[in-house]
Amino acid sequence: MQLAITPIFVAIIFGFCILITRRAKSNESITATEALSVYMLILTFFVWTLIAVGMGIRGTHLALMPRIPLLWQALVPVVLLFAAFTFYGSLRSGLRGIAGSTLWHWLVFFQAFRIGALGGVIKGLRGEITSGYVFWIGIPDFLFGISALVVGWLLIRQAVGPRFLIVWNLVGVLLILLPTFIPMSYWMHEPGFFFIFEFPMVLAPSIIVPTFISLNLLHAWGVYIEQKRYRRQADVRAEAA
Repeated sequence: MQLAITPIFVAIIFGFCILITRRAKSNESITATEALSVYMLILTFFVWTLIAVGMGIRGTHLALMPRIPLLWQALVPVVLLFAAFTFYGSLRSGLRGIAGSTLWHWLVFFQAFRIGALGGVIKGLRGEITSGYVFWIGIPDFLFGISALVVGWLLIRQAVGPRFLIVWNLVGVLLILLPTFIPMSYWMHEPGFFFIFEFPMVLAPSIIVPTFISLNLLHAWGVYIEQKRYRRQADVRAEAA
């Protein structure tokens, strides 16, 4: 992703998350209590983002790089999300309601912002970023963003099915996780990898990428919920007949 636009991506992400939460509440897919739980999670992510920004400005991420040999920044929002999801039923039901009520093509087209990964690839080609990580992550991420435009268009035309959407979203997750965390020890010792810890680029692993992945999972979950409900209704109709 282009270094200069990472703060803009952060603003877009928070805006979108607030939008789909407000929409779910307005159409009564979630209660006021559930919406408040989701807003509290968003607020927690926002506070973490401010912390990551402060550490980035002070150069703390770079200073910690030799002592913490992994992208721990990406784990912070993930751990926060799964901990809250596990222990707070209102948040869990709120996310379920958002997943089931948000228009599928909204979630698909939102992933098109991953096209912004092309900026990092271009910087790599220019030699401004010397780490090969920018290609292993940037190129697949860019292509997935392109695919979001195609899949969104096909979805509006009802040319893709639920199973395809679930698989597509899971691919969007694996495109980030596999080339990042499996060879993590290599990346941490590769010359030039420090770029990921510089501000404002550190916003990508700190909040941008985890949120894109979380929305992939949310969409896949929403599609699964919808299919499960459809099959249950079909079974009821079959029994009644």
